[in-house]
Amino acid sequence: MQQDVLSGKVDADTLLPDLVDWVSCDYYNLFYNTETGEHRASPASRRGNAAYALRQSFKKSDLTKLLKKSTISYETTSGIYSHLLFFTLTVDHKEMSRDEANYFVTAKGKGISRFFARFEKCIKGGYSKVIAKESTTSGYPAVHVILYLETPLKVRWHHKSGTYRPDPTDPYTRSVLGKLKNLNDWNSRSPLWRVGFVDVYAFTRDCMGMKGYTNPINYIAKYISKSLDLEGIPDIDKCKRVSDLPMKFRTRVWTILNSLIWNSQTWILSKSFKEDLKKIKEQRPPSPWVWVDTVHISNPFLYEWMGWDIHSLLRGTVFPASAGASP
Repeated sequence: MQQDVLSGKVDADTLLPDLVDWVSCDYYNLFYNTETGEHRASPASRRGNAAYALRQSFKKSDLTKLLKKSTISYETTSGIYSHLLFFTLTVDHKEMSRDEANYFVTAKGKGISRFFARFEKCIKGGYSKVIAKESTTSGYPAVHVILYLETPLKVRWHHKSGTYRPDPTDPYTRSVLGKLKNLNDWNSRSPLWRVGFVDVYAFTRDCMGMKGYTNPINYIAKYISKSLDLEGIPDIDKCKRVSDLPMKFRTRVWTILNSLIWNSQTWILSKSFKEDLKKIKEQRPPSPWVWVDTVHISNPFLYEWMGWDIHSLLRGTVFPASAGASP
């Protein structure tokens, strides 16, 4: 599929009906409780559906906990220094097509990995990162990056945007910022990203908000931790293209569609974040529920598993049979 889209054989804009079919397809996971013998069935997680969104909301909550435990900033007589930055990387439409841009930000495209290889040469000490890829209304990628730096940057309040930004009056901060932005022309391409633009925000322990969200994790997860509510998008089943949808729905649709086409990871986490998340999970008590199988909604075993009399179900008279039976 990726090669067909890249070559122009398939127009990604026309894959909206396929996305609707994907999200609408009903599969269920079957679970068995080893302590009580209970049976349960829950919708299988598929990108874009409610079960997938719920799983991502759990990870969002865990990442938020990690941020809250971190030292975000400190203040000295010379100013405020922040360990926590937020980048948004976008691609100049004149540089490459929508599909080339989406390929560029994949692991195979190596655009993001090369950016960070160059970035590492500009900073002192290490860093941890969380990356999430959103799409714009045009289908181009917007790569959101939360960075936790070992060596902080000096920051100051930017009145026009109502946010903290790196302070170029500090020599070290200026040297890093000058690689990310052209300090003589802030609207030009980033010297480090090279194919487009980098927007840079900073946070302090007292100012963690991000465009109406309480923290940057919540901001980058706004489309990841919400399902693609097909019923909430008028006539989506009648539209043949994403570009046929009203503008306000295109970002969320393109975000899910592009993640499927390009097989993008929902979250890209550095090693330190992964290890910290693992520690959080290990602190939770083990669950007695074990996975048994995944079946389609049309599979009779689903109803037998849940204790329904399949013969009565087919006749239109539904009533519980032996609920809680052992597998």
